Amino acid sequence: MAKKTTELLKELSSDNTNLKEYFNDDPTSFINVNIKGFWGAAVKNSGKTKSDIINKADMSYCYFYDVINGRKIPSKDKIIRITLAMHLNLDDCQEALRISGKSALYPRIKRDSIIIYAINNAYSVYKTNELLTEYGEETLK
Repeated sequence: MAKKTTELLKELSSDNTNLKEYFNDDPTSFINVNIKGFWGAAVKNSGKTKSDIINKADMSYCYFYDVINGRKIPSKDKIIRITLAMHLNLDDCQEALRISGKSALYPRIKRDSIIIYAINNAYSVYKTNELLTEYGEETLK
């Protein structure tokens, strides 16, 4: 049974913790991050062609393929551009951000609220950028 996050933090705070034992003690407590697998499934589930996603995300072919093959970790904005182009839901976008080591979208941040709204309403990258500009926020880079 997976340990709670607070238990893991407590163990890591102890001077007596042996990392080998820590990792081997309960492997189910750790998240398995498979970026390539995530993006592969996301592309497939989107029902869109890779060319269509690339064009709608407005990024280069090489960069996109490096991302979905796990060779590059994109910026938060690039992840959002890809998820908007694929019309992924908010949970999938948050998962993409998490496995890429980026902070989740947070509804108390105005810019993030706009992006969450755009994702929930299946806006394009272009329409999302218009909305961000309308509310005085930085567009997606």
